[in-house]
Amino acid sequence: MDSLKLPRAEYQDRTETLLSHAHADGYDAVLLFGSLNIQYISGMYHLPTERPVVLAVTDKQMDIVVPRLEKEHAERDSFLIDDVHVYFDYPQGQPMDRVVTMCESLGIADSTIAVDTDGSPGRNGYQGPALSELLPGTVHTEDYITSMREQKSQSEIELIQEASTWATLGHRLLQERIEPGRRPIVVSTEVEAEASKTMLDTLGDRYEMMNWSAPMMCKFTTGEVTTRPHSVDQTTRIQSGDTIVTIVKPHVSGYTTELERTLIVGEPSEEQRHYFEIMRESQEIAIEAIKPGVEYSTIEQEVLNYYEEQGVSEYVQHHIGHNIGLEGHERPFLDLEYNGEIQPGELYTVEPGFYVPDVGGFRHSDTIVVTEGGTEMLTNYPRQISELTITTNA
Repeated sequence: MDSLKLPRAEYQDRTETLLSHAHADGYDAVLLFGSLNIQYISGMYHLPTERPVVLAVTDKQMDIVVPRLEKEHAERDSFLIDDVHVYFDYPQGQPMDRVVTMCESLGIADSTIAVDTDGSPGRNGYQGPALSELLPGTVHTEDYITSMREQKSQSEIELIQEASTWATLGHRLLQERIEPGRRPIVVSTEVEAEASKTMLDTLGDRYEMMNWSAPMMCKFTTGEVTTRPHSVDQTTRIQSGDTIVTIVKPHVSGYTTELERTLIVGEPSEEQRHYFEIMRESQEIAIEAIKPGVEYSTIEQEVLNYYEEQGVSEYVQHHIGHNIGLEGHERPFLDLEYNGEIQPGELYTVEPGFYVPDVGGFRHSDTIVVTEGGTEMLTNYPRQISELTITTNA
């Protein structure tokens, strides 16, 4: 894609939608404390710490309170911000007092205000008062932006498609570097550096980092560790016969995608082949079931029915998938207990998996977008065991 940025008009449309929701519920203005919520509405990204950053959205103006170290960044013309209010630092800068002053200047201190949280989140040691304790007006918490983020615009989908294209490169490099005796963390570090360099060399000045994450994340676990889906142990050495589960997540303009594969080191055993094929088929069942109007719970039920038939239900440890975008996990969820129907513009990581003691974990994950007629695959990488076997000399 020619541009790696969302158009300014999209942020303006989001602002209008946010205020429309708020006004319909009787609110005069909206204040946002969450870093991704601020980014979603104004375009201004930042590294959230103990220092509060607070965005005020009214019909006439969008202002922000920032610590001194964010001042010049917040004043960028590309952000949808009219005025920047600055305090020095926390705690000496009294940031919440500055928020009150901003509200007074906007004429909303006595108003009814919707907030994403009642005050700045308590992170990195921050301990501050609730906004409702400081303003004479009425403050209520609402979840507008989380709901707005569920369905993606065409521009957002194109950014995630760009990230998905780079996921193929990252995973190919990762698979090429895996060999017995090496530690996953060492392989991952090498691959992330090489893949990130290639991304930056290709995309050039169009690419802008928006957090501490590398442009490309490529990680994996090996052997018995793969039976614990969220294990962070990447120091166990790779051995011939291991099952490996990977995760590759590039970032483009704040948006991410997800590509995961199950690999086998050396000639697969009959057990590995058996479980691999069940896993691969279960992902196809899930993808085939995803359509507009289908209940979220139906997708997981379809897979669980298949797992019951195949005798692997006892090895399941998580649901089928989740939406993805600015965060790696967003709602809606493909889960038995999640109510509602799938809508066009939602994206999902489709990742049914199971984890067999003494054999390993088995999980592919692909990112798909829901269209009016069904789904479109955004990630594209081999899925067959013959293409995912690591050749060794052992």
